[in-house]
Amino acid sequence: MNRRIQLTSFNGTTQAPPGCRPQENYWALIGHAGEIVGPRNRHARFLVKFDVQVASLGLECHNEVENSLLILESDLRLLA
Repeated sequence: MNRRIQLTSFNGTTQAPPGCRPQENYWALIGHAGEIVGPRNRHARFLVKFDVQVASLGLECHNEVENSLLILESDLRLLA
């Protein structure tokens, strides 16, 4: 694991849907970097630990690994 990534979209889009609750506006993480810390799951998502404090952006984060979210593989860009 430990591959460096940048979030390019969230759930396949670059903008939050209308009525999105502020604490669920994970689109605010677009452009932020982090690293993959878990294997791809059966839903084609990786556990990504972001460099930024997710909670400092007002976002909910419920995973065991601090500052991590399950992110679709297609929403990620590998960094060199």
